[in-house]
Amino acid sequence: MQQYSIFSYRKLLLKLLQFAFFLLTISIAAQAAPPPIQGDYRSKITGNWTAASTWEVYSCSGGVCAWIPATTAPGVGTTSTAQGDYNVFITQGTEVTVNTSQTYYFGNLYILANNPVVNVYSSVSSGPNVGRINLESGPVELKLLGDQQNVYILGGVFYFKALNSSLGLRSGNSIIITDYNAVGTESGLGSNGLQQLGISCTGNQKIKFYNADGTLVESEYGVCIDSSSPYTFVQLNNYGGSLAAQLSLSTLKVCVGDILTPVNLTAGFTGIVPAGKTVNYELKLESGPAGYTFSPLIGSFTAPGDANSIPDPSLGPFALDGTYVYSLTVSYPYDNTPTSYQVVSTTTVTLEVSPAGSINCACYRDPVMDPANKYPTKFGITALGRAGALSSTTPDFWPEKAQGGHMALESQTKGFVINRVENTGAILIPVEGMMVFDLSDGQPKIYTLKAGDAAPAWHTFTTPTCPSL
Repeated sequence: MQQYSIFSYRKLLLKLLQFAFFLLTISIAAQAAPPPIQGDYRSKITGNWTAASTWEVYSCSGGVCAWIPATTAPGVGTTSTAQGDYNVFITQGTEVTVNTSQTYYFGNLYILANNPVVNVYSSVSSGPNVGRINLESGPVELKLLGDQQNVYILGGVFYFKALNSSLGLRSGNSIIITDYNAVGTESGLGSNGLQQLGISCTGNQKIKFYNADGTLVESEYGVCIDSSSPYTFVQLNNYGGSLAAQLSLSTLKVCVGDILTPVNLTAGFTGIVPAGKTVNYELKLESGPAGYTFSPLIGSFTAPGDANSIPDPSLGPFALDGTYVYSLTVSYPYDNTPTSYQVVSTTTVTLEVSPAGSINCACYRDPVMDPANKYPTKFGITALGRAGALSSTTPDFWPEKAQGGHMALESQTKGFVINRVENTGAILIPVEGMMVFDLSDGQPKIYTLKAGDAAPAWHTFTTPTCPSL
C-alpha cells in the first residue's frame, strides 16, 4: 500500500498541524534546517542545478569544517541502489533552476528563507531573504526518489514556473511547508510555498508519487488547479493533505493476572481527509506471546467521522507475560474506482506484561482513604519518647493520632525484627496470619491458606503482588 503526504505549518505556526504522517514523525523542531555535516551541499549563487559552480560542499579536515566550491552538482551519479548520504540546502538569496528533467537520490532537500517571509503577493517571493527552486522550460520534472528523501520548504519557494512542470516524490516521503504567508482568508494565496504566480495555473503543474523502482503511483496528488485532484496548491499550502493513524494505551506496563489496572486501546486518526471519503480501519495484534489471540477489528466510516468512528477496545487481564504489539491502519481511496490507490497510515503501540512476582509487579497500592471517619492506631512502640503525647488536636494521643494502622513503630536508629525461630516446626500451634523468620533457610514465612490448597501451611514470601481486598 502506498504512503505519502504533504502538510503545512500555517503562517507563523498559527495553525500548527503536528502529525506523524506515514511513519514520518515531524515535530516543532523540524521547522529549522539541521546544521550541515560532511558532504552536504548548499547553493552559493543563482544558477542551474546541474552546474557545479552553483554549489558549495561542506568539507571537514583535521577537525576544521568549511564550505568549499563543489566539483559536481548534488544528485549527479546517484541511483536507487547508490543513494547520496547528504542533504541539499537552497539558501536565502539564491534561485536554482531545473530546466531539464532530473532524477536524484540523496537525503533531504531544504528550501530556506529568513523567518518571517515578507508577503509580496501578487509576485512570487524572491530576493536576499528567500531561497527558491524554479522549474522552467517545460515539460520538466524533478524527481526525488531516495529512501526517506523529504522536501522541507522552510519559508522558501518551489516555483512551478513552466506550464508543464512537476515534482516527483517517492511513495512514503513528504513535503513539509512552514511559514506560508497566505493573505486574507484560509483560501488566500501567498507568495511562497508551492507557487505558480505570474504563470497560468493549470492541471499540468503537479506533484506525483512513485514507487522505489520509479513506477508511477499517482500522477495528480496535488495540482495547481484541477477539480478531479484531491488537493490544489492553495489547499496544500494552507492545510496540507494527509492521514495519520493514532493509537495509544492507557498503560504501557501491566502484570500477569492484574484485574485492577485497566488496559484500554484508544484509536483514532488526524489529517486532512476530503469529506465524504470512505475511511477504512484495521486494529490488530502484530505480535505477542504464543497462545495469545486478539480478534482484529475491521470496519469503515464516512469522513469526517467522530470520536467513536474507530472502536476503543479493552484488553486484559493477561495470562501470559511478554511483549504485545498492536497496530492501527487507516486508509482512504484517492477516488472511488475499484483500482484506486490508497492513502494509508499505520502506527503501533507496545505493551509489556511482566510475570506475577517479578520486580515490576511489586505491590505499591495506595491506601483506601476515608476522610469522614477516623481509625486510630491502638498499639505502638516508640523510641522517641512520644507515648501518650498530645497532638495539636486534643484528645489525639500518640499512637492514636496515627490513623489507619494496626501497630505503629517508630525509631531513628532501630530496625523491626519479626520473631526468629529455628524452623517452622518450633511453632507447635500455628495460626493463620502468623509470620516468622525461619533460621534454617533464612526465609521470612507466613502461615496462611494458599489458593488451591485444602489447609493452611507455612509459605515463603517470594511473590510480590497486590491481592484483592
